[in-house]
Amino acid sequence: MNDTNLEYLVYGMCIMFHLMMGWVFICRKQGLAKKLIGLLMLLVAVQYAKDLVFLPRFYDDALLMERIASSIDIVTVPLYVLILIEFCRPGWLSKLNAILLEAPFLLLSLLYMLLHVDIFFKAMVVLAIIYGVGCALWTLRELPRYHRRLKEEYSYDEDINLHWLRGVMVLFFAILMFWALSNVCPSPFTDILYMTSSLVGWAVVCYFINKQEMVLRDVITGCDEPCVLPVEGALAQGEDISTVINNEDTDIAADPSLLAGVESMSQLELRLQKCFEEDKVYLDPKLRLSELAVRLGTNRTYLSQYFNQSCAQSFYGYVNDYRVRHSMQLLRDTDYTLDVVASMSGFNSISTFRRAFSQANGCSPLQYRADSRNEGI
Repeated sequence: MNDTNLEYLVYGMCIMFHLMMGWVFICRKQGLAKKLIGLLMLLVAVQYAKDLVFLPRFYDDALLMERIASSIDIVTVPLYVLILIEFCRPGWLSKLNAILLEAPFLLLSLLYMLLHVDIFFKAMVVLAIIYGVGCALWTLRELPRYHRRLKEEYSYDEDINLHWLRGVMVLFFAILMFWALSNVCPSPFTDILYMTSSLVGWAVVCYFINKQEMVLRDVITGCDEPCVLPVEGALAQGEDISTVINNEDTDIAADPSLLAGVESMSQLELRLQKCFEEDKVYLDPKLRLSELAVRLGTNRTYLSQYFNQSCAQSFYGYVNDYRVRHSMQLLRDTDYTLDVVASMSGFNSISTFRRAFSQANGCSPLQYRADSRNEGI
């Protein structure tokens, strides 16, 4: 098989893969981000099919044909940006935002194809670089915020964290280098190298995206019901009750509402203690803050503030502390395997269990079991 035939084979594989992934993500009932991925998959398949039309003239110094083909490809750049935005900040996207991001590329591509003026093509390339670099920097800044908000609502992070995005960004940077090489040194070999790396890269991306569960939009955007504090007007937003009580200028006897606030806080602590120590709600591997708030008869925002201010840790940390303590007892008193201990303690996976246990105790679960039994001898 010569290089040309091999190239057509790789093109066919890429088209079939992207059509299949487009169908998977668009036809299933999933979030907006996955539907955007499906749309991108279909557009990439169309782009590959378009390249087959131009392919016989790609290696004959037909600069105009090459740039027209590239200008069509660059139109999809904003779609990558939209997908990253929807993953990192679900709910922010609107039709107007999407149109404003896409419009400059559509206009420049159309002008270049009609007028064949190089400045329009160069402007597209520069704009694509600005979009790419800007979005990469924004994503790196946004990911820590995203994960902080997750820990305020969820007691687990399997299949909802975006740690894989960093690796994907590095992977696509490598693919971009292969794409640049295929443009600087156009040949069947460089095209095959680029398309093969792209196919592998997209397979990895689709694997992670297919596993990804979309989180509640109001968790990441910060939209929530108004915070109802224990005593209306007694505390400022975000002010801890102990700050008010310890203030020398505050006379609790003269303001009974502050005492009522203390009692309300104490009641919440007692109900929370009962939920965790008697009902053992932490054994639910999918426990969420909003579910716990309903159980306690309070709202999510106030409960989150309680964890952050009074407990000095996130909901995620609070729940997993209980899970770790439960697992410590199982490790001391039973011979269950680590998989069983993790599951019985409310952890979704053994990797999360190992990580949480090591952070809390400074040793692995197996080391802890061995040490505890040696001490008992």
